Amino acid sequence: MDWLGFDRRRLGTGLVVFGLVGMLMAGVVAVALVLGAFAARDLDDRIAADQAKIAASLTRLSVTMESLATTTQNAGTTLETSSEALTQARDVLAETSTTLVSLSDALNIQILGNQPFANASERLASLARTVNSFQGKAEALALNLHQNSTDATLMTDQIRQLKEQVNELASRITGFDRIGEMVGLLLGGAVLGGLLTAWIAIAAAFAAWVGWRMRKRPAPSPAP
Repeated sequence: MDWLGFDRRRLGTGLVVFGLVGMLMAGVVAVALVLGAFAARDLDDRIAADQAKIAASLTRLSVTMESLATTTQNAGTTLETSSEALTQARDVLAETSTTLVSLSDALNIQILGNQPFANASERLASLARTVNSFQGKAEALALNLHQNSTDATLMTDQIRQLKEQVNELASRITGFDRIGEMVGLLLGGAVLGGLLTAWIAIAAAFAAWVGWRMRKRPAPSPAP
């Protein structure tokens, strides 16, 4: 028999299948909601504990970064002092080299056609060349130490800037006090989801029941 232009048994079968699928989906959602509710037990306390741990870790990181910045600053000061000392040594070596060259020239004299101080003059000249070489190395080393000191100062500033950012992040994490509201919204959403699931399950069960009745209802006898 047709009902509203559809075969009643086929329409009943469709309603039964639709209802069973709806109840199955509602059951899966209900199980997921129950598992989520168990997982959300003491969620606010656990999040607060993790929040405290993260803030403590960031605070320790800030202290470590300040110690690193202080160490780098001290190293930069030492490098700058060493550079200044080498610069002074370079000036002393330059004066020493000039003095040795003057002595070498002074000893390079002739007396009655002989050069009695020729050997000493040559040694002083060789020593002047060696001192001059040391002067160049001292100047190069002083420049390198000065550059390293500049880099250490720049690194110290960058480390302290990062430390300030870490402190700001730690303050934000510590000052975040809306964990209870977030957990409340989560639980409220779970409750609403449960009510919606129950509503869908009831509608699916009713559809399945109507379809089963339509399939089981005997067809009326034809009129004589």
